[in-house]
Amino acid sequence: MIRTDRWFAGIAVALAGTTVGALPVFAQASLPIAAAGDQIVIKREACRVVEPHKFRVPLATEALQTVTLVAPFDGTIKQVSAKTNAKVQAQSDVVRLETAHQKLLLARAQAALKLAAVELRQAGKEDASVEMAQARVDLAQVDVDLAKLALDQAMVRMPFAGEVQRILVSEGQFVRAGDPLAVVADSRMIKVEIPVERSAAENGKPYAFKIEQAEVEGKIDAVLPLPSKFDSLRELFDSIASVQVVIDNAGGKFKVGQTVYVPLIPRQPVVEVPNSAVGNSPEGHRKVQVVRQLIVRDIPVTLLGQVGSTRVFVSGPFADGDEVIYETSHQLGDAFQLKPSGATTASVTPSTNGQPASSPTAKPTTTPAPTTPKQVGF
Repeated sequence: MIRTDRWFAGIAVALAGTTVGALPVFAQASLPIAAAGDQIVIKREACRVVEPHKFRVPLATEALQTVTLVAPFDGTIKQVSAKTNAKVQAQSDVVRLETAHQKLLLARAQAALKLAAVELRQAGKEDASVEMAQARVDLAQVDVDLAKLALDQAMVRMPFAGEVQRILVSEGQFVRAGDPLAVVADSRMIKVEIPVERSAAENGKPYAFKIEQAEVEGKIDAVLPLPSKFDSLRELFDSIASVQVVIDNAGGKFKVGQTVYVPLIPRQPVVEVPNSAVGNSPEGHRKVQVVRQLIVRDIPVTLLGQVGSTRVFVSGPFADGDEVIYETSHQLGDAFQLKPSGATTASVTPSTNGQPASSPTAKPTTTPAPTTPKQVGF
């Protein structure tokens, strides 16, 4: 990761005659509210903004049971009994194949069975003759059973009570054995495979996420190895796993294929910041303050993975050119404007190991700031 730190040693800031809301910038300490004429020291560093598409993986709801019905043998589609989105009971017909060939095979097998039975009655009293005739009867009976099975398989049935999601054939179409005919599902239980931090991956544990705009809570049904589609998230988290989460959908509130959102997949730009840059908003959410074109902005963020013990990945509406404020001597509100006052700026020393270096020889001077509302000079 490329990281740029800036330490503006002793930046002198003069506050104009406006009141700044008492927003807690850092969760770790309570800072004084800036007042007119205060000298304010700010530490900040440049952001390296990573676009979220790098980590984006589309997630969608699935039925707990989904089956693709296939053709049992070569033949022609005689009838499509079910319609897409129809609720179908178990063992109900979905698709029927032409059965003329199977009926003829059954009739032939039944005739062979009758013939074998006649031969058994006419067999002599010798044990060998009777045994051979009985074997022919048994073989003919098996052929009859196989013919009945083939005839029964021409009716492709619903394996469970559920919904027909897709019909893949039409009447009169010729199909080969194994060709897909329809997709059916039981959506009374919905599942989705999502990435989670390994510490939260535990069977039976509740897990909250969003299905489109709805907040839902499911239960972790299985812990799985992380699939390759989630590999990009390894950059943001030290330890990550994949889980199958199941939710009860007996009421039919959710549909198969709805979009799923989870906290570990960022939807906004990602930035690595010092822990000290993360604070709390009055609403109780996490935020980071940045300097954007000489204006202090509050950026609401979602915490992602920790980077060592001093830094963390966050996701929020960052922009190129933002500079993260990770330490300040006073509280600064959102939309607080900075304005150069002509003061001598301290020299900037490159940082080492992610820590800002100070310039002990810097002796900034200040000049009176103009009394423009919501402006400070530095």
